[in-house]
Amino acid sequence: MKSVMSGLMVLGILLWSSTLCANELHWEESLQSAFDKASKTNRPLMVMVESKNCRWCKKMKYRTLKDDAVSMRLKNYILVKIDRDEVSSEFVPYAKYVPTIYFMTPKQKILERVTGYFNVSDFKSWIDDADMKLKNQK
Repeated sequence: MKSVMSGLMVLGILLWSSTLCANELHWEESLQSAFDKASKTNRPLMVMVESKNCRWCKKMKYRTLKDDAVSMRLKNYILVKIDRDEVSSEFVPYAKYVPTIYFMTPKQKILERVTGYFNVSDFKSWIDDADMKLKNQK
């Protein structure tokens, strides 16, 4: 009986931990790797420009982007985070305010620019707008 109970407990822990990881987002290591992957897979990008001491960036990452509904919507996007003070790119304009999120085509055209912290429902509206613009591109 004890072995059955231990087995069920281990199974429960495994199932619980797998649901915790279900909403984990995969972030590319660099802007260049994100552009390369987007080009190869013909998937859009979401580029998040942040800074180390930005409390709104942290809230955006740990409240809004960790939400199951948001993370599921972002599965179709190549995601990359860049530090405003460390990266300069001709493809991503300098962001005076952070967080700033750019939704981009695989050809690096900016579809939407979202500046500031947004709650889940408001951010899903921005994803809707980006998705609509992507459909109109095709």
